[in-house]
Amino acid sequence: MAAEPPDVVVSIKPLHALLAGLMRGVGEPRLLIDGAVAPWDYRPNAEDAAAIAAADAVVWSGRELEPALAELVHTQRPQGQVFEALADDAVKVLPSRFDDAQRDPFYWLDSRNMLILLDELRHLLVEIDPARAAVYERNGRGVSQVLAGLDRSLEFGYRDVSGVPVFFYHDTHRYFEQAYAMFVAGTVVEVAAGEHVDTARLLSVRGGVLAAGRSCLFTEKGLQAPHLNLLQDGSEAITVELDSLGVDIEPGPDAYEQLMRQNFAAISACVRQTRPQTAGTDAALPAELPDVDGVFRPRYLLMDQYGRSVSQEDFPGRLQLIYFGYTFCPDVCPTSLAVMSQALRLLGEQADAVQPIFITVDPTRDTPDKLGEYAAYFNKNMLALWGKPDVIQGTAERFRARYEKVASDSGDPQRYTMDHTASLYLLGRNGEFLTKFAHGLPAVEVAERLRDYLQD
Repeated sequence: MAAEPPDVVVSIKPLHALLAGLMRGVGEPRLLIDGAVAPWDYRPNAEDAAAIAAADAVVWSGRELEPALAELVHTQRPQGQVFEALADDAVKVLPSRFDDAQRDPFYWLDSRNMLILLDELRHLLVEIDPARAAVYERNGRGVSQVLAGLDRSLEFGYRDVSGVPVFFYHDTHRYFEQAYAMFVAGTVVEVAAGEHVDTARLLSVRGGVLAAGRSCLFTEKGLQAPHLNLLQDGSEAITVELDSLGVDIEPGPDAYEQLMRQNFAAISACVRQTRPQTAGTDAALPAELPDVDGVFRPRYLLMDQYGRSVSQEDFPGRLQLIYFGYTFCPDVCPTSLAVMSQALRLLGEQADAVQPIFITVDPTRDTPDKLGEYAAYFNKNMLALWGKPDVIQGTAERFRARYEKVASDSGDPQRYTMDHTASLYLLGRNGEFLTKFAHGLPAVEVAERLRDYLQD
């Protein structure tokens, strides 16, 4: 006789969607906050408190989003495991825009965080219910493919939400802003264990909205915006309501994807209405568009550490696993390249069908010789590619990879760092884009997904 399904209690719909997907065919996680109130206004009733106390696992965001749950979790001490998303070391957590001591609680608006959390929650379910480990592994691969497809489409569409200033009533989209290069020119309400606004900030945003002319002003479904009229009066702003909490979205395994796609469509539709129409836009860059067969093939032509010209056409029948970084990178690049190297080792003989590639985003300091030494440290077969700065920039743009030079606090012009996209890009046997592996994805997961692509 099969054991009872694990009793899992989860706070908000985005997290519930991940767990519902992982537990498909096993059971249904219990959702606490259905959208009737904002998470920071939620107060557990007696039934919820009892469910939390008895659960095999409690999954929540953190005190900045669900302060009442923070109090309950720390005072009642549930008998099962407690997983706090904002406290997970693998998740990218941003500080509040207005208070560095507070964490920005809207982590799910970067789909790469959800890929990371999917893996963490899969491990949690396997730990509390090892008998169904195979089910959770299989379901996890399915959900991961959906999330990777979502992330890919958002990454490719980032130009639809960037390039013009936009305004938010509630400061919900900082993760989204960083992930997809959106230009947030002002926000009114800080969310950290409640809503916080001051008059100076409100008046500053009003001035920005008036000065921007035709612009986008985003509000959130289910959240009050008592000063909205002050921002709208006399302005040309287009007001658009988003649903970042999933208030009107049915809970279930598809809820998160629906939330993100709806929000992205609403933001991009407004941005297109406000963007000036000028000559020489991306329409003039055919290398960034899908080929005639509808398949996206990001092109590159660079020089490797041996002085040879290398392009995406040089590896017929093999996959290309590509990372953008630089040799002076203190932490992110070594971590990502170590994951790449370990994933290839896990593939065994199948690794011969995957070409690892490192493309520098710092061609000024990264000489071909230095790149060769650096790449060899991680994998003897890795190609390290270099080009002139404008060529590197064009290559990164074709991959929708971003990088930016950050000056050193010391004032030394040679001690700058590079803020850059940290994902691994996978091209197929014909140079077509297949997927992108988020930074922080374990090597085991990368290897598993590479095996899937190698079998196709």
